[in-house]
Amino acid sequence: MGYLTRRILFGLADFMPQRYNRLRIHPAAVLGILICLGGSTVASVLTTPHAPAEPSPAPLAETIGARFAEDSLGFARLKGERIALHPDLAAFYAARGREPVWTDLATRHTVLALLADVAADGLDPAPYRTAALADLATADVQTGPDSLLADLDLLLTDAFVRAAEDLARPRADASELYGRRWHPHTRTVTPLAWLTEALANPNSAEAVSHAFNRARPQHPEYQALRGFLGRTLSTIHDWPTLLPGRALIPADVSPRVVRLRERMHLEGYASPTLPDSLAWIYDDDLAAAVRTFQAHRDLDTTGVVDQATRAALNDVPDDLIPLVQLNLERWRWLPEDFGDFHVLVNLPTFELVVREREGERTTEHLRMNVVVGRANGWKTPVFSDTMTQVIFNPTWTIPASIQREMYGEYRGQVVQEPGPRNPMRRVKFRFPNDMGIYIHDTTSRRSFTYEERDYSHGCIRAHDPQALAETILGRTNAWAPEDVASIFSGPWRQRPEDLDTGVPVHLVYFTAWPTPEGGVQTFDDVYGYDAPLAEVLGLELDLGG
Repeated sequence: MGYLTRRILFGLADFMPQRYNRLRIHPAAVLGILICLGGSTVASVLTTPHAPAEPSPAPLAETIGARFAEDSLGFARLKGERIALHPDLAAFYAARGREPVWTDLATRHTVLALLADVAADGLDPAPYRTAALADLATADVQTGPDSLLADLDLLLTDAFVRAAEDLARPRADASELYGRRWHPHTRTVTPLAWLTEALANPNSAEAVSHAFNRARPQHPEYQALRGFLGRTLSTIHDWPTLLPGRALIPADVSPRVVRLRERMHLEGYASPTLPDSLAWIYDDDLAAAVRTFQAHRDLDTTGVVDQATRAALNDVPDDLIPLVQLNLERWRWLPEDFGDFHVLVNLPTFELVVREREGERTTEHLRMNVVVGRANGWKTPVFSDTMTQVIFNPTWTIPASIQREMYGEYRGQVVQEPGPRNPMRRVKFRFPNDMGIYIHDTTSRRSFTYEERDYSHGCIRAHDPQALAETILGRTNAWAPEDVASIFSGPWRQRPEDLDTGVPVHLVYFTAWPTPEGGVQTFDDVYGYDAPLAEVLGLELDLGG
């Protein structure tokens, strides 16, 4: 601002508004003077010195362009280190005319928070240089050289893309780890296209957050596991310990109940939101939460916090963290969408569930025990397919591998006709695959009474095949339950029924599963798949001695 301009404005400030009558300066004259001084001068005076204007994109675009001109893939510098950028960034910035992405401070802070939060997804934020970028962003970069702002912009975009890809895609090759026994899916993700769309939104900070979240598996179970891991990581150093003493019994009143309530809340089993006057009371809701916890830890479900339950409660879940992390990874190996109506078999739990999704809610129609393939040599493969046919009273063509086990040799094609001695018995649920895997009835009923039910040659034996047929055909072909019942009680005559609508079937492998209360239930690693994955991911897994 020029000297004359300053003197005029300061003079006006001295005398206005109290003294302008004495000077006989009319307000209109003041306005005229200001107009004559020029809008830019006034604007410079009115600009708040504590809120510097955002840098002009034009010089930054030139600096960013130079980074790609010198290196076709582009590069940035951070603390003296030259960093190669994601190969897709060159085309992305070219399409933007090399203009910077993160000029809006709210959007910049949003992406930094998103990058730090990937720890709850089982990812390490360090490879995205999250801490260094946060330090750079909070420094006084507004007054720094264009190169500093260009580095921040390029590295934030690079981190956004790499983190989004890691959230969406497998970090370990399941086929390499487990061979033909695991058939993973790879999602198609386009984080830069999502980012472009988000930046066009007037509320870019919220839109960028939504774009980043699209990369995560959208399954409710993934989100629940992620929530559990995030809470655990943030509270692990403040985990409350239950002090020794006599067993706590429902209806007890004790200060130890307050600790019990806090502990159950942290693991997702109970809410601590009670007035102080009630927090000491071991009420019915807390007792129900304790019984659920006991069931998930294979303890007697008495609700009594005895020595065994107290020991389990005092077991700080740091050993659970890597197990949850590797199970989060497995969700990235699955189809993005299970289908509105689908069959899910979790092999370590030896259970089959028929579920239907209705908006944000998933309804469970049927749940039953199953028998899966033996751990030594007949593991049931992990894969997804579509059920297309229900075959009542099927024949059984004995595979060569099973013939060798049964007869000691391969005898050519051996077909067993329908009948009570046929291992398929009344029904077979067919989802065509080159591994010969399907769900079926069985003559071997005793194996359903065992806790660990890995006794088949790879196929899934259903405990209640009639209920499964009624549920499937009722949903797809509008059959009544009595239609299925009449076949189950009728002659042993083969009858295939094509489904009017295919039903997705997912054979999955999870040793940690979220509970409805927000906790996590763990299961035995029946096929020994956890340790190889933990090694690849660099996790220290507690294998129980």
